[in-house]
Amino acid sequence: MNARLYNNTMNIEYLLKDKNITPTKQRLEIAELIFAKDQHFTAVQLIEQVKDNKLPISQATVYNTLCLFESTGLLKTIDLQNDYKFYDTNLKSHHHMYNISTNTLVDINTDKIEFSKMPDIPNNLKLEQTEVLIKVRNK
Repeated sequence: MNARLYNNTMNIEYLLKDKNITPTKQRLEIAELIFAKDQHFTAVQLIEQVKDNKLPISQATVYNTLCLFESTGLLKTIDLQNDYKFYDTNLKSHHHMYNISTNTLVDINTDKIEFSKMPDIPNNLKLEQTEVLIKVRNK
C-alpha cells in the first residue's frame, strides 16, 4: 500500500470500510494522521501528535486503533526488542536502518542489500520474504 493515496477523509473512510473497520470519528482522525504519508512512528509519538492537534482521543483509543490497524494489515510493525515498537505505513517489502542514538527508523530499498548466501530452508517451508534491520549509533 502506498499511504499517500489515502490523504483525505473520503479515501481513508473507504480504506477502513474495505478492511471491515467501522470508520468512527476517532478512527478517521487517527488514520488521517497516520496515512498522510509513508512514515514510521511509535504509539507514544502518535499520542503526542494527537495532543498537538488537540484531538479528543484517549491513549487507550490510540493503542486500540493501532492494534486494529495492525491486525487488519493496514500497518506493519517493526519490533526493536527494546522499549519501542515502530509502526510502518509502507507495507511493501523493504529493509530498515534504526539509529539507536536518535530513536529513528528509515527505509532502505531492497535493491540496496544483496545476499550472497542464505541459510538452508527446510523442504516443507518456502522463503516468503527477507527484511533486514541494521542498527547504528551516532559516533
